[in-house]
Amino acid sequence: MAGDLDAAAVLSDQVLAQAEVDSEIRIASHLILAKIALQRVEVNTASSHMQMLTDDAFMGRLTVLAGECAWVNIRIREARCGAEAVAPVIEELVDFGPVSGNVLLSLPAAAAWIVRMALKFDQKPTAQKAVKLAQKLAEMNPQHHSLAASALHAQGLFERNLVDLRLAAKMHVHPWVRASAIEDIGKFVARERPQQEQAIRIFEQSADAYIKAGAPRDASRIKKRLWDLGARYHQSRWATTLQSPITNLTETEIRVTQLVAQGMTNSQIARQIFLSRHTVAYHLRNVFRKLQVSSRVELAAVWVGMASLKDELKSI
Repeated sequence: MAGDLDAAAVLSDQVLAQAEVDSEIRIASHLILAKIALQRVEVNTASSHMQMLTDDAFMGRLTVLAGECAWVNIRIREARCGAEAVAPVIEELVDFGPVSGNVLLSLPAAAAWIVRMALKFDQKPTAQKAVKLAQKLAEMNPQHHSLAASALHAQGLFERNLVDLRLAAKMHVHPWVRASAIEDIGKFVARERPQQEQAIRIFEQSADAYIKAGAPRDASRIKKRLWDLGARYHQSRWATTLQSPITNLTETEIRVTQLVAQGMTNSQIARQIFLSRHTVAYHLRNVFRKLQVSSRVELAAVWVGMASLKDELKSI
C-alpha cells in the first residue's frame, strides 16, 4: 500500500523461494509480483506469475483472492490487446458480488479505472454502479482512508468534479494511485485553453509522482501530454530521467548491476547486500530483460558506458 515496489518484490520473492509455503501466501506473493510487473509495464513477467496460479484456479484455491486475480488478468489483457478487449467484462466488476467487492476493497486504483473505461465505451450505468459500490464500501469501512479516496476519485471522474479529484489526490495512500489522480486533474484542466499553463504544472507534478512511484513509463506518457500542450521545451526536474534505460531499473536492480559491473558473482553480491542468491538471480534476470543484454560481460559494458551515471542515479 505504501508503494515500496522494491521491498514488496524482495519479500514476495523470498517467500516463493521457500520450499513449503502456505498456498494462500504463495498465491498472494505471485499476485504482488504480477501487480508490480504491471505497474512497470512488464506484461510478460506479469503473465508468467499469473500462469503459476493456473493449478490453484483449477483446484478452487482462489476463493479469497479471486477478485485480485481477475483484476490482474483483465489488466494483462488490456495491455496485450487494448482497451476494447476488456470492455465486455467491465460490467462484471460492479455486480456487487464477492469478486467485485474484493477488487474494490483491495485495489485502490480499481474504481477510477472502471469509471474511466466505462465512460470511454459509453457505459454510463456501469460507471455509476462503480461509483455507488466504491461509496458503499467506503461507508462500511470508515477506518480505511484509501477506500474514501477511491470513492472520491471515482465520483470526481464520473461527475467531472475537480474538487473531488483534488481531495482524492490528497487522500490516496498509494503513490501510483495518487499520481493517476493528479493526471486526471491535469486532463480536465487541459481542456480549458486559458488554463493550459496550470495544466502543464499539474502534469509535471503527476510525472514527478509517477517517477517516485517507480513508474517511469507513465511519466513518459505525461511527457507526450506536455508536448501536445506545446511544452516540448519546458524544463522540469524529471525531463532528463526519462532519457536513460536505467530509469526502468529499481534501486535494488541498480545496486545488483553496479556489483556485477565490478566483477562480483551472485554469491558475493548476495553477501554484500544481504539477499539470497535466488533473489539476486531474480533481480539480475529483470536487469537483463530491461537493458536488453544477454550476458554479465555485456551488462558490465553497457553500465560502464552510460554517460553521467552518477548524476542520473541521484535523479531516480
